[in-house]
Amino acid sequence: MPRYDGLETFVEVVNSGSFSTAADKLNVSKSHVSKQIARLEDRLGARLLNRTTRTVKLTDVGSGYYSRCAQILADLEEAEMAINNLQQTPRGSLKITAAGTFAEKYIGPAVADFLAKYPELSIEINFTSRTLDIVEEGYDLAIRFGRLQDSSLIARKIAPRRLYMCASPEYLKKYGTPEKLEDLKQHNCLRGFLSSWQIEVDKEIINYKVSGNWRTNNGNTLLVAAEKGIGIVQLPHFYVQEKIASGKLVEVLPEYNGFDTSTWAVYPHNRHLSTKVRMLVDFLIEYFQSDNVV
Repeated sequence: MPRYDGLETFVEVVNSGSFSTAADKLNVSKSHVSKQIARLEDRLGARLLNRTTRTVKLTDVGSGYYSRCAQILADLEEAEMAINNLQQTPRGSLKITAAGTFAEKYIGPAVADFLAKYPELSIEINFTSRTLDIVEEGYDLAIRFGRLQDSSLIARKIAPRRLYMCASPEYLKKYGTPEKLEDLKQHNCLRGFLSSWQIEVDKEIINYKVSGNWRTNNGNTLLVAAEKGIGIVQLPHFYVQEKIASGKLVEVLPEYNGFDTSTWAVYPHNRHLSTKVRMLVDFLIEYFQSDNVV
């Protein structure tokens, strides 16, 4: 008989005052309760209960044993409650990596709000354009955009990311406005370190090759160049929406604009996902669904 087998049954019998009531509360048969008590007494070599057809009373030995067993079970219940509370209240450290203006403008404030709600956490955010191996480098969560390459990670969409092509009125006045996609080949296209833009054609996202004399991996720098009339730029909505609204930039080829390439929360595949990561991802999804967040 395992060392602690029968303790819960014994305590419930004493608390209930009968084998039948204890069996009902434990959702087992009365005979099972009787066998558990008999085995426990055999293992201990002592009689714990005096029982008649109507009553169950503790022996002197049983009384002392009951006090200890009741305390042990109470301590176990308290320990389980503490674990459950930990599972509901995030604690410990969270290490996050994110990149770009979106992360600086929105992810940072959102995570700060999360920390204000759960101050027992300690959070570190690394803003870098380098795609990190989050498992190898010990990150709990990464914020990434567009198509995801690593299928070994779990990804949840937290916000839309809509791409727009636009240029300054001065550029379009000087060089003309593209009327079809192929016209981009005749224009100075401001781009990052990739040689193509993502374009949605017939509900499929393709990589469309463009060229130009301005390259940078910084979105704000691309935006400034477009405002200065250097060329046409493709950027996510959170860079350009205010510029378009104010007339400083004008949409180009609007039929190809506004498709969603998505912002993702990415984390290692783990069926025992920690509460702090799960709760942060849920928080971010809710945060970006609110009306006051782009």
